[in-house]
Amino acid sequence: MKRLLLTAWLAAFAIAGVTPARASDVDAEELKAPPAAKSGTESKQEAKKVKIHSSGTWKPELNEAELATLFAIAEDTLDWCVNKKPGSFSFEKYAITAGHRKNSATFVTLKIGGALRGCIGSLEAVEPLYMSVHRNAINAAMNDYRFSPVEPPELSGIEVDVSILSPNRKIAALSEFKVGAHGIILEKGRARSVFLPEVAVEQGWSREETLTHLSLKARLPADAWKSDATFHVFESCVITRE
Repeated sequence: MKRLLLTAWLAAFAIAGVTPARASDVDAEELKAPPAAKSGTESKQEAKKVKIHSSGTWKPELNEAELATLFAIAEDTLDWCVNKKPGSFSFEKYAITAGHRKNSATFVTLKIGGALRGCIGSLEAVEPLYMSVHRNAINAAMNDYRFSPVEPPELSGIEVDVSILSPNRKIAALSEFKVGAHGIILEKGRARSVFLPEVAVEQGWSREETLTHLSLKARLPADAWKSDATFHVFESCVITRE
């Protein structure tokens, strides 16, 4: 099933004129169903030391080992797809838990030296969390229309962020939008754009500057956010390498 994929643009000078990207789903036949969860000593993710940051008060109902598993899936997926390894991607070595099987929205962001190299995700919880991370890792590396596909020599320098998103909620007034704590979605007519919570902080934007860039990203006038637009906000949990 095709679905709308939205990208988070981190470079302030290049935000205008971005439209949502679409990427093909991986065929179901190419993915092996995960077995029952293994003990922690059997799973590779224990070697993955990760940092976890929540933008606000919301946190996913996952422990640190489960979050480390998701990060391991993202990194291993990149290695698999960029290096074009034969065969289907297997989840057999991961301890897939009930929490991983809960439908969740995620983004995967790739950077090199702090500069954006790819970012694709979903705003709706339409598939299991571990699968969302897997697919978005593939799409961020291979299908972000702003960049050429990631090449094998780049992998050693890739910085990976895995964002798990809270359910989004509509806000009645922009005063409810808390810069840094909230990601924000703008909708006006058929136009839509989104920023993850960390974007405004990284760029040093105020609330008004964030909304201005959000309008430009939707290919709308800079002040389009001031009238006849609707907004939804969400929080995120970001997993990175320690």
